[in-house]
Amino acid sequence: MRKTYQHPNRYRFIHPPQALRKAKQDTIVIIPASMLPLTKTIQQVLSNLPKGSVFLCHAKENTKQRRVLERVEAAFRQYGHAVTILPMEQVI
Repeated sequence: MRKTYQHPNRYRFIHPPQALRKAKQDTIVIIPASMLPLTKTIQQVLSNLPKGSVFLCHAKENTKQRRVLERVEAAFRQYGHAVTILPMEQVI
């Protein structure tokens, strides 16, 4: 029988690049993939939000997606973020 050696750290972790370490987090955006072509419309909505806020968007008819985003909203609010949650139809 062949014995395999398990590496404790299979991947090497390195320091991230300088630009990535200095990057500031402006706004967190979670949207459905179907809204990706509408980035200009989303940018207009995001420009009105304060720095460090969270924007969540869901399809109105998808209740499962909305429930998941409500949990995500509660988690971000616990960490002190300002959260905006809107249905996709209201953004368009």
